[in-house]
Amino acid sequence: MTKPELKEALKECFNSLAKVTENVEEAQFFAPIGEKWSIAENILHLTQSAKGLNQGLSIPKEVLVRQFGKIDRPVYDYEGVVNAYLTILGSGIKASGAFVPTLPENPSKAILVSSFIKHHETLTNYLDEWSEAELDEIAIKHPVLKLMTIREIYYFMHYHIGHHQKAIQKGI
Repeated sequence: MTKPELKEALKECFNSLAKVTENVEEAQFFAPIGEKWSIAENILHLTQSAKGLNQGLSIPKEVLVRQFGKIDRPVYDYEGVVNAYLTILGSGIKASGAFVPTLPENPSKAILVSSFIKHHETLTNYLDEWSEAELDEIAIKHPVLKLMTIREIYYFMHYHIGHHQKAIQKGI
């Protein structure tokens, strides 16, 4: 995807998920989905992921280049990123550390969804800071997928939202 296509796809994806949650009652929003995370926990996990990436993307490009260098493999297209992620998931890896959602005391659906939207809008806006070439040249570290180009991490974020939206829709 080109940068404009990626930006539009990401906006559509996070807005779609926010819309899905609109008519969900507060009690249902916080109820576990079987043995899995609640809708609220899925939303918080996605927000934590976006916040972490936003912090990484706020680092000056030259620092990212010094810190991570270049990836030592061919650049993945969207399907390549998805396949790499599904392979990791298939190995049994789970979210850990800062990416495990812990809801605050007296959580609010409105605040959680608003924060989700805010951090994903910020993530989308960071795309404006990158040229098409830089998206494929500069790397950043993903917690489990390791070094990825900036474009690849955006592909991941797009897929990741959709992945969690499927889980959320099971609880609706």
